[in-house]
Amino acid sequence: AAPSDDHFIAEITPDVIEAVNAAGELAQRGKFGQARAAMEQLLREHPRNHTVLFGMGVVHAARGDHRESIEWFDRATAVYPYFMEAHFNKAMACRKLLDVAGAIRASRKVVEVGDPEEREVGQAKVFLDDMAATIRKNEGVDLDTYLESMDTFNRAFARMEQGAWEEALAGFRAVAARDRRNAPTHGNMGICLAKLGRKAEALAELERALEINPEYEPAMTNRLAVQQMQEGTPLRTAAFQSVNVGMDQHRRNKAGQSWARRVFARFAKKH
Repeated sequence: AAPSDDHFIAEITPDVIEAVNAAGELAQRGKFGQARAAMEQLLREHPRNHTVLFGMGVVHAARGDHRESIEWFDRATAVYPYFMEAHFNKAMACRKLLDVAGAIRASRKVVEVGDPEEREVGQAKVFLDDMAATIRKNEGVDLDTYLESMDTFNRAFARMEQGAWEEALAGFRAVAARDRRNAPTHGNMGICLAKLGRKAEALAELERALEINPEYEPAMTNRLAVQQMQEGTPLRTAAFQSVNVGMDQHRRNKAGQSWARRVFARFAKKH
């Protein structure tokens, strides 16, 4: 059961809820301009109303603006953390973006704050079980380890973008220690090592990336550049292809689908 709401003051106004629902219906009928205008008016009148913030997210989601919808769902749950529907809709938006970590975390919040008898809670539980099995099969790790690895990966990538090659390398190595089947991790390690002048080690990591995924194009491209460098001399080229859009999105089969896309599509068919 959800914790008591006594610690939060949530503005609940029936006429506002009705107006938000009306705007949502407009969006569902494709009348996005009218829907957004209605929601913007409500937002001016009720800037801290969690239902209004949620409604803005719904309108953006209906348009396919999933990244922006997530921002509004987050604003809604910042006002009222036990807003199960906002967590659920955030999970759905994350799935549209193939954001595995975001979908998992939002689904966990649905289970945490929602009533076990609610349909959305049941769907979230099934989704989490499905993702746990899929990640175990594809990555060989549990959900928590996978999420920790993705967080570490993203921090390492940020350091790589800043040219902090040693720090980025240490981060990617930490990811590889948890998840040995991730081609982008080894590919990005190869970039860091090349930038540090360590040609042989860089080539070894790029080869490892291609062992994991023979069709991993960034490693193919980067290997050609590294083969031309001199051992001990940092590679200066800026033409490297790095990966920053999430480790899972690069588990692609010949049809160009990631395992994330496949499992999300399979889950959508069930529900």
